[in-house]
Amino acid sequence: MRRTTILWLCAGSILSGGPSRAEAPPDGHGQRDHSGHHDATAHHRFEDATQWAERFEAAERDAWQLPDSVIATLIHRDDLVVADVGSATGYFPVRFARATPRGAVFGSDVEPSMVMYLNDRARVEGLTNLSSVLAAPDDPHLPRRVDLVFLCNTVHHIDDRIDYFQRLREQLRPGGRIAIVDFRLASEKGPPHKLAPNIVEEEFLAAGYELAERHDFLPEQYFLVFALATEPE
Repeated sequence: MRRTTILWLCAGSILSGGPSRAEAPPDGHGQRDHSGHHDATAHHRFEDATQWAERFEAAERDAWQLPDSVIATLIHRDDLVVADVGSATGYFPVRFARATPRGAVFGSDVEPSMVMYLNDRARVEGLTNLSSVLAAPDDPHLPRRVDLVFLCNTVHHIDDRIDYFQRLREQLRPGGRIAIVDFRLASEKGPPHKLAPNIVEEEFLAAGYELAERHDFLPEQYFLVFALATEPE
């Protein structure tokens, strides 16, 4: 059976739902740079992995993040290869590793302490199919092409998002998808300046994707899945 690969970007260092230290426009739609692309609505460093683990791994998060439902929506085989960019302390990567025992999970994070934390956690928990690599803000440095990219509480932290999404096209295998989970504008969770889902859709369309799925079961977040746009015949 052919193996597929998933790239999962979720709640990580440059990519997290943590508090913001950056100012952004009050409409929550993000700011544009001189090239016309959207920049992050929030920037934040997450240097102390042990400290952030208390927040990222808090049991009460499960009630609104619904990780089992998210994973069930995206994981349809146990041999998938998953890459979580912005993997932080492993909230989702560990769950994906357990759901894909015949596959592999790659974490990717810009914070060295997060990368070390997740690699240590994988060893302690005996997850031999899970490892983490150091990312750059504009490149997840994935070891291989993937079938699904998922950004959880993450997309609002990325600068030059259209360029970023266009570069991710090169990381996708045929039939690859990108899934976005981020905070609703009305949610009291996440950063004060949020990114509206219609802006995310517009940016993906501009980067050469089309909306494939929309899921509404998360109480605090929107959940969108994009695929590469098909060429008209």
